[in-house]
Amino acid sequence: MFSDLDEQLTATLQHRAGGDVDPAPIVEQARHRGRRLRLRRHGLIAGGVAAACVAVTSVVLAFPTGRDSDDPIMPAAALMLPEASGQSGAIARPEEVGADPATVHFSTDALVDGAEWATWSAGRGTESVEFRGPRGQARFALARSLASLDGLQQTLSSAGRPQPRTNVHVGDRPGYAWFDPSGDRKLWFVQWQPADGLWAQLDIYARTQDEATGTAARVRFDSARRCVVPFRLGSLPPNGRLLECSVTLDRSERGPFAEGSLVVGDDAGRWLTVRAQLAPEGREARPAELVAGPYRARRQGSDVLEMVVKPCVVEAFRDGWGNGYTEADGLTILGGYQPTRDFDRPDTW
Repeated sequence: MFSDLDEQLTATLQHRAGGDVDPAPIVEQARHRGRRLRLRRHGLIAGGVAAACVAVTSVVLAFPTGRDSDDPIMPAAALMLPEASGQSGAIARPEEVGADPATVHFSTDALVDGAEWATWSAGRGTESVEFRGPRGQARFALARSLASLDGLQQTLSSAGRPQPRTNVHVGDRPGYAWFDPSGDRKLWFVQWQPADGLWAQLDIYARTQDEATGTAARVRFDSARRCVVPFRLGSLPPNGRLLECSVTLDRSERGPFAEGSLVVGDDAGRWLTVRAQLAPEGREARPAELVAGPYRARRQGSDVLEMVVKPCVVEAFRDGWGNGYTEADGLTILGGYQPTRDFDRPDTW
């Protein structure tokens, strides 16, 4: 299987195919990934010793930070989305799950606490969070239909040999569990209905079925959080609207924001992704021949537009992560990009 770094490099190069490849973001990402992999190895060594003294039936996914002594530690709250005041959780309003890109109708605080990073997503029929720490990785997803869950691409690596399903209970709710071999642990899939009209799935590396289902039972559906990014899109094409929000929060010394995306689309099936990432330190804007509102933009290949609006590199993907919008549409959308004043406070986004 490819490593996470291999996958990141491959995806980046594919999006840049046909144009100049800017190595700076790749190198910066490699540095961050390399540090996380070192931390994960340290955590696995310590975790192997501790595992002999812990009862499996009480295991909960835990993510000690494992950071070097000179590396500042952001508080666990840095990975949490702001509360959605006045919004109900999935149990109370199942019909709203996946329909509002601004809201996540569940909470996984007990799972995400201690992770190194977390990526939250909402919209286009599903809501999810994926997170990783030195000792593990998992993804939880929620939808109103089983088809929506089954349509999600698997993001955690495995041997590709899923075993037959077995009946399980998550709390007092019936469901299914199956696993795929993955080294000394297994990639478990736990699927259940937390309420009528809702389907949930947890993908998690665990040693036993009880460990996987016990972790799934810690997801809560009685509150909601806001999916937020530190920017707005103030200029959309006719009939365009926001379809999806995604944000990655990171416990790094540069602050909680790592990257965020908004998907814009319309009823004709056109859609486009705008992604903002923290620019590598020292990165300056490169020559740009296009005008996007108050900004200058440049082409990355034939299907990606890029501009630098400090502190971020901002990209509009018309193909791959988009379909149907023209370059002029992309420039219009980028021209309405409005960054927040404070990238360190998600509650203000």
